[in-house]
Amino acid sequence: MTDPSPTQRSVRRFLRLAPLAALVATAACATQQQQTYETRLAEARTAPDLCQSDRFHILVAKAWEKAHEAGGADVEDASPNPNTPAPAIQVQASSAMPDVSFPPYSQRSCRMTVQSGTAAPETGFFTVAYFMHNGKVDTSVPLWDSDKEVSDYYNELKEKIRSGVDMNNPTLKACMRHYPDLHPNSTDPAVQQAAISLRAVLVRHCLADHAALKNLYSDMYFIHR
Repeated sequence: MTDPSPTQRSVRRFLRLAPLAALVATAACATQQQQTYETRLAEARTAPDLCQSDRFHILVAKAWEKAHEAGGADVEDASPNPNTPAPAIQVQASSAMPDVSFPPYSQRSCRMTVQSGTAAPETGFFTVAYFMHNGKVDTSVPLWDSDKEVSDYYNELKEKIRSGVDMNNPTLKACMRHYPDLHPNSTDPAVQQAAISLRAVLVRHCLADHAALKNLYSDMYFIHR
């Protein structure tokens, strides 16, 4: 596969779980780990040294960790937990990819090789993606997509397309209303495809967000009944 654009291929993890973050925020004070994570996530939107500075390795590490968690789609698509220590990683051969901006969506990506502990090195894309609302960042998340994961995703996508999608699903409709269509000022097919994929990132993770919250509320019901 020779497509160099991570935007067209990273369509698996995006939406920050805002309601869960609100629950975490009720704690007496945020941990230093969380403060650092949030600061780096905000800086990554404009920092010129995103792909070269080890300041952002905490984001890479948390994204890598989330991508390797065992579990179903709900676990894979949820955002990294900023409160837990990030795993130690080594980053090699990191280079910047072209920024993507289709207001109110934007994302920045780095092509790199990541190794954590004794795990085998992985080459892929580290991405930070953002959604703006009323002039402020509404959604932000770091992502890790290995080359193998990208290939597997497209194989799965072909199966889903063949199986069809229930466009009458009320949750899907709500997610699509929250993240409106993109209309890039370009007739380039690659740009059009990137715009569609970037929106799909948010819609996909919006669905995962709803599923994760549904599971959370179910667990709380049985715990407290």
